[in-house]
Amino acid sequence: ILFVMLSSIEDLSSATLRNLALIKGLVSLEHNCTVVCLDKYSGITTSDISKYDFLENVKIIKIERNDIREKICNDKTNRGLKSIVVNILRKMYHMFSIFDSSKKIAEGIKINILEGNNDYDMVISSSDPKTAHLAVNALISQGLTYKRWIEYWGDPLTSDITNKTIYPRFVYKRIEQSILDVADKIVYTSPFTLKEAQKMHESIKDRMVCVPTAYLNKRILPSQNGKFTIGYYGAYKSEVRNIQPLYDACKYLSEEVNLRIVGNSDLILAESSNIEVHPRGEIESFEETTDLFVCVLNKHGTQIPGKLYHYAAYNRPVLVIEDGDMLYEMDEYITSFGRYYTCKNNIDDIVYSINEIRKDNRQWMPLEELLPERVAERIIK
Repeated sequence: ILFVMLSSIEDLSSATLRNLALIKGLVSLEHNCTVVCLDKYSGITTSDISKYDFLENVKIIKIERNDIREKICNDKTNRGLKSIVVNILRKMYHMFSIFDSSKKIAEGIKINILEGNNDYDMVISSSDPKTAHLAVNALISQGLTYKRWIEYWGDPLTSDITNKTIYPRFVYKRIEQSILDVADKIVYTSPFTLKEAQKMHESIKDRMVCVPTAYLNKRILPSQNGKFTIGYYGAYKSEVRNIQPLYDACKYLSEEVNLRIVGNSDLILAESSNIEVHPRGEIESFEETTDLFVCVLNKHGTQIPGKLYHYAAYNRPVLVIEDGDMLYEMDEYITSFGRYYTCKNNIDDIVYSINEIRKDNRQWMPLEELLPERVAERIIK
């Protein structure tokens, strides 16, 4: 199996965890995997992948980034000013480009990186970024052969709520159709994204399926004593999700709970006697002392945050704070797993749910349905 992702396998992102979990599942099923990915980006905190034993059985081919922005930002001469200018240019670029800067890498990929192994039983291209699918097309044009191509989509293209370009929806739809047309199977992680994609691209709807994201490892955390600790781990940009009610609810419960927030955002949340706020980084040490994991759904769109699935790996309760355009449908789907508490995204509901969870003595265990090998088997069958 050739697995193509145009991000770094060391990235601290939900998409990378999803990819690693699928790769682990494929290895568990005794498939031979070659992974094509980008070299790590020196400008951000990355993960140490040496802790993943299954990668010893995977051939990893890294593409050099040759990222102009990275080189400028790493140049200590007037670094602050240069970084500001590059960020402004980057925002302008995203206004006029359907894809991110990895598109140039995708279009310029050379088949010789495969070191002569140009024939595969299966190719899996995984987004985000969506340019992973373009990279496979470029390799095919240079002689890559395969029996089956699966496109694995995290976020859709046309209905991605983070799109910032000036182009109308029909342009996205036409480009998305051209990308999907060449795949033998298209896998989404949300049933709502699947439903929307099938409506939008009816001619290929029978090739589309939904398979929930696998978690990477079962995590049996030790028992805790002391103040009840709640963890929100992940990005919380205000345009995507609203973390404010959770913050306010925990501030109200200051005598009874601690809240720990770790992730990137455009918001500046003040710390208090019971609330810690940290930038994006490794979270395993924080998880060890977490009594309740929280996932906040998106304000708009059909996507489900990957952390909802990843948290099914723990022997801890998980509270899903529901938001967005499809409250009833989302609640019905999430509760069908029998694994999550749910509430609406307002202070009163969150306070009530936290208090109920603290009183509940249920013993939670990792959800077997989302084991890597089970998810991988569903994707490739």
